Amino acid sequence: MRTTPPHTGRRVTRTLLSLALALPAAVAAIAAAPAAAQAAAAPAAAAKYVGGVAVGGLQPWNPRRAADYQAMRKANVTWLRTDLGWQWIEPRKGRFDWTAFDPVVADAKRSGLRYLAILHAVPGWANNNAGDYALPANRSHMANYCYRTAQHYIPLGVTDYEIGNEVNLPHPGWTKPSAAQYTKYYLLPCVQGLRKATAELGKSVNIMLGGLAPTDWTGGANPVTFLTDVYRNGGKGTFNSLSWHPYTGADHPRTARQMNSDPDRLYAVMTAHGDGAKKIWATEYGQATGGPNSISETAQAALVGQSVDAWYAKKYAGPLFWYSGRDTGTSTSDREQHFGLLRYNGTAKPAYAAVTARMRR
Repeated sequence: MRTTPPHTGRRVTRTLLSLALALPAAVAAIAAAPAAAQAAAAPAAAAKYVGGVAVGGLQPWNPRRAADYQAMRKANVTWLRTDLGWQWIEPRKGRFDWTAFDPVVADAKRSGLRYLAILHAVPGWANNNAGDYALPANRSHMANYCYRTAQHYIPLGVTDYEIGNEVNLPHPGWTKPSAAQYTKYYLLPCVQGLRKATAELGKSVNIMLGGLAPTDWTGGANPVTFLTDVYRNGGKGTFNSLSWHPYTGADHPRTARQMNSDPDRLYAVMTAHGDGAKKIWATEYGQATGGPNSISETAQAALVGQSVDAWYAKKYAGPLFWYSGRDTGTSTSDREQHFGLLRYNGTAKPAYAAVTARMRR
């Protein structure tokens, strides 16, 4: 997820979107099977589910934001997932500025969308300019950011908070992901701040453990080991749900480890610690239709039904979020720009109709 504005020329490479993965022609052919054959194989009345769309970072600088959100609402999704980035909310210590994200939240609300907020992106003053994902030097600063942010946005309707994004993967300033450090410096103080705000406001929120992801293409800490270590370091009782990114690469969602056995193992860890009643939310899943190692738009559309059927068959399944809403560019060399349900110019890819048909509000 990109966390720096376009004018800086600097970017944070999101997990799996810069992977050097060759998609086998056979798998692409399965996903891109003729529409008639797919329809024949599909149930007469496909089940519909409640889900969302992850739109990526930097929404304050998205000039087409309002139109994008209206399009997502018309696709029958319930949630919009993006950040409430610390580095923009508190650019200077003790100086909170809501002007960047208030319009984003307002546009989501006007479109009838709930807002899943990612709390992350540490400002340079809080970690000695060590990188967007580097831990804050002082845990009280993290607690205060989460407290003040929740205190401001809960009254505006934001009641879902994800603490960090793909925290088991390497990022700038977070080259060796550590569950112990994440729990101590990120999870526990942020939960402290969120709970302080909810107590004062008399409201409840959904606190989500932040975005675990497969390590197949990027390296990092094994997600099952990472979650186990979160519990070992005091994480039990801190979160209401878990976030997982079941990107399947070249594999079919029905059989892919990332969509099936990996989340099964995560759920087994949760169950072993008394959290078997909690859900795992699939907060990012998708595939690029442009750039290196991409698939066709028809194949992308076929993945919608395949992933929905595979994910929601699980007893622990929370909402699935398609990544992403609209393409962020047209470069033929950058696959990250081509994950959208909409093309860069706002026209719909076939996947948009597929999501609309399988989601309900």
